[in-house]
Amino acid sequence: MYKRKISDEQFVLDCVNKEFEIIGESLHFNTFKDLSEWSKTEENKTWYDNYEFKNKEQYEAWKSYYLTHFYDWKPKRISLKEAERNFSWFSLNYGFLYRSEYEKSN
Repeated sequence: MYKRKISDEQFVLDCVNKEFEIIGESLHFNTFKDLSEWSKTEENKTWYDNYEFKNKEQYEAWKSYYLTHFYDWKPKRISLKEAERNFSWFSLNYGFLYRSEYEKSN
């Protein structure tokens, strides 16, 4: 049986904290409860819309971080393709906005 190295909550916290670090924000959450309480305040309810990746390199750095640490969270028998699919869903739930150059120009 596979034993996780980190919990679901810790993995989400690590990825969200890394996301803030990549875009240059000083926010850091020690517990999932801190993140939950912070996101309930009126000005932070749509925190994932209020922040965005400024370029593709930032987005790719976050994706790389996720994929590098994915196997600390899930079993190694999951393929890289499945891990990337998992990232897509994770990014929809917790990811900052990333607009391509094409979207920015229109």
